[in-house]
Amino acid sequence: MRLTWGLGCLLLLTGCGVLPKPAPPAALHDLGAIPLARVAVPWQVDVHTFAPAWLDDGQVYYRRGDETRLATYRDHRWAAPPSVLLARRLRDRLAPPIPGAAMRWLGVELVAFEQHFADGDAPARVFARAFIRERRGGPLLASRDFALTVPAASADVQGGVTALAEALDRLSGLVINWLSAHGQVPSP
Repeated sequence: MRLTWGLGCLLLLTGCGVLPKPAPPAALHDLGAIPLARVAVPWQVDVHTFAPAWLDDGQVYYRRGDETRLATYRDHRWAAPPSVLLARRLRDRLAPPIPGAAMRWLGVELVAFEQHFADGDAPARVFARAFIRERRGGPLLASRDFALTVPAASADVQGGVTALAEALDRLSGLVINWLSAHGQVPSP
């Protein structure tokens, strides 16, 4: 009897709207439109991107000043982990390879990807390391660090995700240009 009475009350409360409504789904963000310009490089490129698990969890991160604590925007997420978004953008920017071209392994490690609030500004900051190898685990042919700061139009989540998306887009262009410039890396 008590169980029936309890279930009846629960149904009544649910129907009356007394219980809290579930939170709206998080806003999903990506890098925007696919760039039309594609760049040819002298190899077939096997693209691999990665990031620490905490950075690649889909949250939109920000930092205030010199704090050591990262915070996240509630109700805002990336549509995919940032490393996956970067890999997709790199592949979108690469022109189809020349048939029979040698294969090269491109690894890009995303080290920082956050909005940074300081001195009244809130730019996006991205840091990555790129590696070219003849194959995964093979000899290192070239490497380079990339650091970008992209101003945000506003010091809020919208300004942050827009600047972060632009920063990843710029990073992909810089990595592709770097690959193109290293077309004469000798084969082993």
